[in-house]
Amino acid sequence: MATIRRIASDILYLPEWVRCRVLRVIRLIRGQPPALDCWLSDHPNVAASIRWQSVYGGTAYDIPDAAKRPWPSWSDAEKQELVIAYEDAWNWLYKQPSPFAGLNDPPPSPPLNQNNTTTDTDTPVTAVTESYARELYLRWIGLNLAVEIGGHVPWSVTGYTAEQLQIIFDSASVMVRRQDTTYVVCSINPGHANYVHRKDNLGGSLLAPPRFTLAFLRNANLVGATRAATITSLLNWCRDNLVHFYGYADYGTMDQHWQYRGLPPITRVIGGTVSTYPGAMTTTEHWTAGCHGTTGFLRNVLRSINIPVQILRVCGHGQAYFLTEGTYLDHADNPYNSGFKASGLSAADLLIDETTYTAWFGTNLDNHDTPAACPNVGRRAMELTPP
Repeated sequence: MATIRRIASDILYLPEWVRCRVLRVIRLIRGQPPALDCWLSDHPNVAASIRWQSVYGGTAYDIPDAAKRPWPSWSDAEKQELVIAYEDAWNWLYKQPSPFAGLNDPPPSPPLNQNNTTTDTDTPVTAVTESYARELYLRWIGLNLAVEIGGHVPWSVTGYTAEQLQIIFDSASVMVRRQDTTYVVCSINPGHANYVHRKDNLGGSLLAPPRFTLAFLRNANLVGATRAATITSLLNWCRDNLVHFYGYADYGTMDQHWQYRGLPPITRVIGGTVSTYPGAMTTTEHWTAGCHGTTGFLRNVLRSINIPVQILRVCGHGQAYFLTEGTYLDHADNPYNSGFKASGLSAADLLIDETTYTAWFGTNLDNHDTPAACPNVGRRAMELTPP
């Protein structure tokens, strides 16, 4: 052991590529996870996509790269924060017999909302402190990297495009920094006219802690042998469980359905809540905030196994684009559409390909409302369940 310690000290002075190869052997002997800095050095595209928004970017909708710092430019202390999060996630996932049972996953969810939530009719915003935002982000990236490096799933992020990597690793894909140093988590108002670019759509459901999210997929047996099979399994879960909420997306309605004055927490969507909205069912249900809530749910659940989902908004409605598969959900309400639910069909039948999508909605890569596109929102579910 003394020899290993001496070698570990000496390798600091070796060239980087030699150091990493020696370190890989030493850590393997010690039962430690692969060295994160070495892995990121071998995969510079992933390293460059890990970006933390450290200053206000002048907007909440299209965060410039100048407001973010990529991992290579982080300080040693900041890099060590990520190493700790990664190794903690690794030990949770690979070093215990039952990682998905008895979870106590920080940070607490839902968080204490830093926004003023007193007016029932205001649009719901979930704002968190800088320390909460940083911890949530690091824990997510730590888990994403542990899933990748440990081979937890049979697909890999190393071949992803910059657009796909941004969804998984960029902090601006889940939160944005405000001028007062707080961070808004997920979308304030996905129907707002300022949401022009697809990458701005963060989803109308509140990101849960990463281990809780991965445990949900595993405990429900939703992770398949391929990304496509996993997407279908989650959509089938939505078909069988989600229920569209009542009323408008405001603080009062959020409180009535999820007992939280902010965006619907994914922890409570999965766990189920009882709605006090007048006329709503009084049983425990998996309420979802309509198509915008469901797109956020899909995006922020599938990210736990490194499947990127882009959210589109056409004619005020939310759609999901599964980038790695080239398939679309033309309306996120489709899985729990009453006619489709009754059909007994698999949610795989709801997915349309690129050719069909562009025929129905055009080639515009921005969110848009056009007379030709609007009647096609939800078209696939109607085709599958004719009157």
